[in-house]
This record gives sequence, C-alpha cells and structure tokens, in this order.
Amino acid sequence: YRDAYLDESLHAEGRGAYNDVQTCPDCGRDVPSDIRCRECAGGELTCSECACRRHLWMPLHNMERWTGSFFVRVELVDLGLEIQLGHPPGISCPYRTSPRRDFTVLHTNGIHRVKLFFCDCGASAGVSCWKQVRRFGWWPATPLEPQSAATHDVLKHFHLLSLQGKTTGYDYYRALELLTDNTGLSALPDRLSSFMNIMRQYRHIQMMKRSGRGHAVEGIGGTKPGECAVVCPACPQPGLNLPDGWQDTPPDKQWLFRRIIAMDANLRLKNRLRSSSALDPGLHTGFAYFVEEQGYNEHVSKYATQEEISTCSSFAAVANANTKNTKGLRATGVGAVSCAKHEFWMPVGMGDLQKGERYCNMDFIFWSSMRGYENKTLLVSYNIACQWSRNIWERAEEAPSALRLQLPPSAVEFAIPKFHLPAHHAPCQVPYSLNYKVGVGITDGEAPERNWAALNGAASSTKEMGPGARHDTLDDHCGHANWRRVAKMGKYL
Repeated sequence: YRDAYLDESLHAEGRGAYNDVQTCPDCGRDVPSDIRCRECAGGELTCSECACRRHLWMPLHNMERWTGSFFVRVELVDLGLEIQLGHPPGISCPYRTSPRRDFTVLHTNGIHRVKLFFCDCGASAGVSCWKQVRRFGWWPATPLEPQSAATHDVLKHFHLLSLQGKTTGYDYYRALELLTDNTGLSALPDRLSSFMNIMRQYRHIQMMKRSGRGHAVEGIGGTKPGECAVVCPACPQPGLNLPDGWQDTPPDKQWLFRRIIAMDANLRLKNRLRSSSALDPGLHTGFAYFVEEQGYNEHVSKYATQEEISTCSSFAAVANANTKNTKGLRATGVGAVSCAKHEFWMPVGMGDLQKGERYCNMDFIFWSSMRGYENKTLLVSYNIACQWSRNIWERAEEAPSALRLQLPPSAVEFAIPKFHLPAHHAPCQVPYSLNYKVGVGITDGEAPERNWAALNGAASSTKEMGPGARHDTLDDHCGHANWRRVAKMGKYL
C-alpha cells in the first residue's frame, strides 16, 4: 500500500477535495477560500473572516493560507483574530485596555503570537491582568505585567515527559520551535527562560495542590517538614495501618511492626556552582523529600574537615573515582533514605553531599527521615553499615533535639544489602547479612540502587540548575516515583 499512502500524503498537502471550491462554504460569499486549519479535522477551506469566527474558542490552532501553488503557515492574529479576556469569546469589553499585540503563548502545537485585550469593566472588577490570563486557561510567566504564557496542556505534556522520559526543558522547547517552523528560518520569540520559570511554578503549585495545602487554614507557609511527600501506605505506621494495642506485642513479635529502611549515596547527581540558595531558594525545600536546608547546613558546617566514611568494601574504588574531580561543584552527589521493602523515597530523607559520603551528611539525612518515628524497633540497611554504625549513638548526641531517634541502641539493627555484602571483608558478612535477620523475608536492601537507576536520567539537566530549582525538580521526580508505586500497589497486593 505504500504508493497509495504516499499519494494520500501528497493529496493532504494540496487543496484536496476542495480544489474546485470557489465560494466560502461558511458564509457563501464569493471571496477567496484559501484558509484551512491544520488542527481541525477535514481540511475544509474558508475565508479569513470565517476562519477567525470558527476559532474564537480555539485561538491557538495552526492555520495555513493557499498561495496558488502550496500552503504557507499564517497565524490567526494576522487574519484578524482578537482575544478578549474577562468576557465570553466574541464579546468585546467596553472598557478594554490597549491591546498586547505580541503576547506569546506556548502550546503543544508550537509558539503563537496573539492579540490580547484585558478587561477593565465590572465583569473583571479588581481582577489583575495575570489572574485574567490564568482564568482564561493560560499560565502567565510573571504576575507583573505578563507578556507571555503557556497553556495547561503544554505544561502537563512536558511535565509527564520530564518525569517519565527525563526530557529536558531545553530539548522540549526546541521541539516546540520546530513544530512552529521546521525550517528554522522564522524569527521566533525566545521564551525558553520564561517556559522554565513557568514550569518551576507549575511543579510547585501542583505539589501544593495535591498535598492539600490549598485547603489548609495556614496555607503553604504552614507546611510541616515532609508533609508534601507521598508516603508508603504499606510500611507499618502508627495511626495509619497498625492495629490497636500493637505496642503491647511481646518483644519477640515486635518485628511485625518494624520498619526496614535503606540508605545510600548517589555520586552522579552532582550540581555545578552556578548559583547559591540565597539567589535561588527552593520553593518547597523541606516540604517533601529534601531535608530542611538551614538546619542541615548548620550541622554540616561544623564538620568542614571531616573526611568520607572509610569502608572495607571494594566498592570504595568506584566511589573514589566518582568524587575525584569535584572542582566547581556545589554538590558532589545526593544521600537518601528509602523504605527497603517497597522502595518509596522517605519524607525529608534526601540531602546534598559536599564532599562524598561523610558521617555528618548521612547522619543528618538519617535523623531527618526518622523524624517522629514511633515504632519500637528499626532495621537499617546501608552498603557501608559496618563502618557507619560504629559510634552512631555517640554521634547522635550532636543531632538537633527535634530529630533525635527515641529508640534504645538494642532496638536498632544494621545490615548490608545482599549484592554489596560479598565485597566486604569476611568478618562483616555474617553479622550484617540480611539472611540472618528475623522478619526480613526476601528483602535484599538494594532498593536505593533501583531508585537511583530511575532518577539518574535527570542528572544531566539538574547538574546545571541552581540549587533551589534542582531541589524542586528532584522532589517532583521522587513524588512521581512514589505515586506510581501507590497506584500499582493494589495490583501487586
């Protein structure tokens, strides 16, 4: 069928079934019917006036004009379409403002110029310009005299592509430019920085909305640490999924209500020294997965000369290779805590590393992830647990009072993940083997490695971001991963 398919493709590029049509099928006037919409089905040709009337509710469709030999792209604003905010399409405001003739809108089908009027009558009394844009269904780049915006469709489209496919904002925006003009010859407005600004706002507001902050009396400012994280619904948590009287279970059965967590560091998620938290603060750092920054930095700054955790593992050679070239880096990687059985990222259980895997960093991240822990026992899996667990209770005395783990040393066990264990010296292999821990089942402790594999796709783009933008983006990726596990958990159960 390939010749027939090729013929149909060429047929669609010409006037097609409307080759002999002389009058406009809409108004019936004997005027040039040379405009068609690339988005609407059928490819019908109409006059310019009817094309504008048809698209009062669809002002971002891509139009084409027949030149006599071929079609060329033409924008609805050049055909005379005007967009009036604050009123139904087609109705002009009697007190409308001067038009914004070069207002730029980003949509899934390209980059558009529109002629925009703001309402200044009673219909939009007291409604600012940026709110009128939002209520029309577009997201303005700024609340201060906006001159560009993005549709919800393009934001959602890129959001999912970035979460699932780790597509960068730069590549996505360049694709929008090619959708607009695949020759690259048109002088299109450059709105890449505006698009990235809007996307950061969008990620933040979506997280706040989904975590219920829009209905909280205290608003976003009253968000508690980790409150916006998607928590694991299967790990034993008092007040959520444990039976009444679980505290009275005999000690030999308390493992039924024990959480098993896994720690690790990722030295691929680096960050260049492009900016600072003062210039680029995170919009929700401390609300979801990254630790609260001020307390973390204050603690880490006390140990500026501390070296990396020593290890008896042969994996140390790999770690040394990853931290060898650290010049010009604000963060040499990320440390994180996840639940070992279900692989959920833990709330406020992630933090930047400044010099590899140091005690001060990993200790604080561990303490933060265990904030408010109420269970009677705990098992911690860490690929260098044999070294990290030494003197941990002495180091715990340095923890902020709000983060101190309310468990006796006898209630906490330490283990090394199963894949990492053979690389350790023989004396470590039996005491830290998950095979000999009661109630562990087939948990292998390697949850962080699988989590890192999914998150590493974002390393190249987040490496160049400012610290706040990077935290916001990685928080969003972690939330997406946790939500997908929640959605699939019913099938597995």
